Formats: sequence, C-alpha cells, structure tokens
Amino acid sequence: MKSKIKDISVMLGMLIKRSLNIFLKDKMSVFFSLLAPLIVLAVYVLFLADIQVDAVKSNFENVPIDDKLIKNFVDSWMLAGVIAVACITVSFSAQNIMIADKERGVLVDILSSPIPRGLIGVAYLISNIIISLCLCYIVLAISFVYMAISGWTLSVSDVFLLLALTLVSVVSAGTLTTLICFAVKTSAQHGAFVGITSAVIGFLIGAYMPLSMFPKAVQYITLFVPGTYSAALFRNLFMDGALEKIADIAPIADNELRKAFSMELNFFGTTIGANIQLAIFIAFTVLTFGIWLVIEIIKALKRKRNRVQIK
Repeated sequence: MKSKIKDISVMLGMLIKRSLNIFLKDKMSVFFSLLAPLIVLAVYVLFLADIQVDAVKSNFENVPIDDKLIKNFVDSWMLAGVIAVACITVSFSAQNIMIADKERGVLVDILSSPIPRGLIGVAYLISNIIISLCLCYIVLAISFVYMAISGWTLSVSDVFLLLALTLVSVVSAGTLTTLICFAVKTSAQHGAFVGITSAVIGFLIGAYMPLSMFPKAVQYITLFVPGTYSAALFRNLFMDGALEKIADIAPIADNELRKAFSMELNFFGTTIGANIQLAIFIAFTVLTFGIWLVIEIIKALKRKRNRVQIK
C-alpha cells in the first residue's frame, strides 16, 4: 500500500514538474501572462487616476477631505481590480499547456501510459494553480510596492488576508478555467478565447468600472460570475483602511462610497457585505471543483472500461 502511494506521488510530481518546466521554458508566455494586469495598472496610473479622484471629490465638495486620502482610496480600488483580473487571466493563459498537449497528441501518449487517468487531470490542475499563484503573488507584490510609495493604508492582518484570498481566488479560477478549456481543442482557439476573456472579464467583475454604474439587469448577470465576489472581497480588504480614515472626517461618505465602488453588492435587490460575499464565493469554488471532480471520475471510469474491453 505504501509503495503504491509512493509510486502515485512520484508520478504526480513528475507530471507537475513537466508542466512547470514547459511553462517556464517559454519566457514570452510568462512575460505576456504578467503583462496584461500590469498594462491595466499602467493605464490607470497614467490616464485614469485623476478622473476617478475628481469624481469622488465632486461628491464631497463641501467636506474637507485630503486629496491624498481620496487618491489612496481610489488607488486601492484599482489595485483590487488588477489582482482580481490577474487571478482569472493568468489562469486562462496557463491552460495553454493542456491545450498544446491535446493539439500535438501528447495527451494521447500520456493516456496510453500506465499513469492513472485521474492523476493526469489532477497534475494539470495543480500545475495551473502553482503557475497562477506565483504570477499573481508577483502582481500583488508590485501592488504593495505601489501602495507603499503612494500611501500605505493596509494593516498586517489585511496583508495576510490578501495573500489567503489570492490563493482561494487562484484555486477558484483554476478549476473554472479548466472546466471551460475542456472544450478548447487548439492553441488558436485558446489564444482567441484568452484575448476575449481578458477584455471582457474586467468589466464583468467591476474591475474597470464600478458595478453600480451598470444597469440593474447587467449587475444581476455579474452575480453569476465567481470573479465578481473575488473582486468585491479584494476591494473590501484593499479599501477599508482608506475608507475608515475618510469616514472619520465624513461619516456619511462610508455607505455612499461602499455602494458607489462596489464594496457592497446588489444581490437581486439586497445589499450584501464581505461575509456573505465570501460565503457565496466559497460556494462557487466548491461547486466548480465538484463538477471538475465528477468529470475527471467519469473520464477515469471510461478509460478503465475501455482497457477492460480491449483485453
């Protein structure tokens, strides 16, 4: 029994190592996976920051709120969106390993080996999570550096919670993107899909524009996207420190800014805060993981049945 477990562990480790080596070998793939969220951050810093700051100031013209504090609040909103988008887009990009294996016929060769069918799917998922987590932590580190320069408003607990939330978000995105990419057969299809997803997902989860600016029908549609809750949780962690300081000066600003910048979500007419957002997000993650697991079990049973028929 111990020998069998050891053999399975070795095979799983080799499959994961193979996927990691393939991804890291393609330096341009690693670069472009990081580039998308950093471009969003650069565009915000260079062009959009002042617009957002002016929009907040216009709503509190008669309140003596420091401009730097407002900028810290708006910066935190954008950084939260950048991280939330990165967790999804990087995971989609990392799926190119599985897609390329299917396209080149490598997956067929692996399936014909003595490696258990279920182990192959597990290896793809774990390697996707490892790759995405490493790259997203790099983006998160860059966000911390930016906040340290522009104005730090996070507590120590916020930092650790952001690290944990990034992990959960990457796991959620990894299972969801794996499910979606089951249907993708070629690298061309994958590239086109990643391009479309990268452009659309930021709007769907409120990373580029607060969800409160969308019509209610669109807001309700976004509630079926797991990333919406991930982004809202990132916003609560990133923005709470700056918002507390603003609320000390203008208590009325607290509720207004929470709703305006989608720290709270309109859940079919009911306003939900961070605790409910977290519960729904975890439920989505468990659901997608459960679906992925059922599909992998069905595939493993089908392969086992085919082998028996051949014998």
